[in-house]
Amino acid sequence: MPFLKVSVEPDSSLNSTVLQGQTSHWKLKLANLGYAPASNITLKTNEPWLNINDIGGTKICSDDAPTSYCIGPSGTLIQVPFKGSLGHLGVLQPGESTEIPIVIRTSGGGRQEFYMLFRCELWNENASDVAPRHRWTREILSVPVYPSITMSASLVPSYSNKGEHILSIELMNYRSDRETNLEIDLQNVCIASRNFQVKQLEGQVYAERNPQQSSFRIGWQERITLHYLVVPVTTIATCFSTIKSLSSSGNDNTAFDKSLLSSNCKHITDFVCRERAHEIFSETLRAHRIEKERLLAEQEKEGQPRHVAQIRRARTELPPSGELTSITTPRPAAAHPTSMSSLCPAEDTSNINIICCWSACVGNNDEDRQPQKKSKGCPLTLTANHKSKLSHDFNASPLDFGFEVIVRNRLVEADVKFEFALVDQQSFDFIGTSSFTWTLSGGEEMILPLKARFYSGGMYNLQSVRLTVLKKDSSVPYLFPLQWTVIVDEV
Repeated sequence: MPFLKVSVEPDSSLNSTVLQGQTSHWKLKLANLGYAPASNITLKTNEPWLNINDIGGTKICSDDAPTSYCIGPSGTLIQVPFKGSLGHLGVLQPGESTEIPIVIRTSGGGRQEFYMLFRCELWNENASDVAPRHRWTREILSVPVYPSITMSASLVPSYSNKGEHILSIELMNYRSDRETNLEIDLQNVCIASRNFQVKQLEGQVYAERNPQQSSFRIGWQERITLHYLVVPVTTIATCFSTIKSLSSSGNDNTAFDKSLLSSNCKHITDFVCRERAHEIFSETLRAHRIEKERLLAEQEKEGQPRHVAQIRRARTELPPSGELTSITTPRPAAAHPTSMSSLCPAEDTSNINIICCWSACVGNNDEDRQPQKKSKGCPLTLTANHKSKLSHDFNASPLDFGFEVIVRNRLVEADVKFEFALVDQQSFDFIGTSSFTWTLSGGEEMILPLKARFYSGGMYNLQSVRLTVLKKDSSVPYLFPLQWTVIVDEV
């Protein structure tokens, strides 16, 4: 039997920091340590993160063909392509190893577990009807994913030309993986649609930048809005994607038809095709489970539950003779769920897919780029846990009220030294220590128990915290515009 050993290693240029939506190059290494050849190697993943480019012209170049050698509708089952040493396609001989370049696009937030389940079969040169024996191999990749950029879009009809629309795309930089160099360079915007293409509106915010730059830089926590004109395609079913490079003139539009899509911008839409297919499959599966639970609940309510064997027999029963002909009639082959035709169907004339392409400086290469301006945001976040309504008899004694303040270092790879201080209030007093100095490591938080003393009823704002970030050559104070409101009623 074959015995498959799998290892997934990052590219030598990949840093430990991975951002949301970042595409990184990895190497998938397969080695057969058994005594028999392995064939038909497939890969099942829990997320549509992985993409395999065309290897040796083995991929089918068609609009209806699956993306990245996908099998089935989920977008997470892949046929691993390679050519063995003896010339057999997809056959790994004993003692042979192969290396397959892959691209991984991360999503989500926090530490993500990427599961990969490999299945290989015992290769038999002579085809037979007997099911081949197989083995399984599991590999788990743990990836910490940090925030990067968020995108939202809105579409409104044009008041001047019928059939045209104004597309507004809002982007915001939410990076928090390092202390400096948090800028993101926006490269271009891709619109994938069979019936529409976009044109950039002139006179926008990036019209004054350096014309020699091929991207627009978005600073940390900076929000920009780009506006485009969505125009129907004049020719029928010839345009799948429009790549819009940022330019001050607004005339730099590059449209790719289906004959050029595989070589020019297919890598941009591959992940979108698989994510869309996975989203539809997950939603369909969820709806099926809900409907199944509903039917079981109705049967239990009626007092006529059916056995599992009865349900299976009901599903396998043949239809009436009059309906058998219509069911067994062969239907025309449909496009694969992960294909470009499924992302941009011909019968759907209202959907467009927006892809934002960007780049950023990650890792420890701080000297490669210098920030254009200093950030004024506080590296610490401040929250509180407290009751919102109290009652007390002030004729007997003042009211001592306890609450908690949480200070968190939002930076992941940097320590922050700060001074915590409570600003005096005229309407109430704080009991205990009012100031101290502390250092929080990356991602760490601390919970401070505080106590306030009220002398009469009323509405009070407990937010009196001032944080001063202490640096080597300076100190920067921060006052947070928050309201921790407490209503005190007199009994």
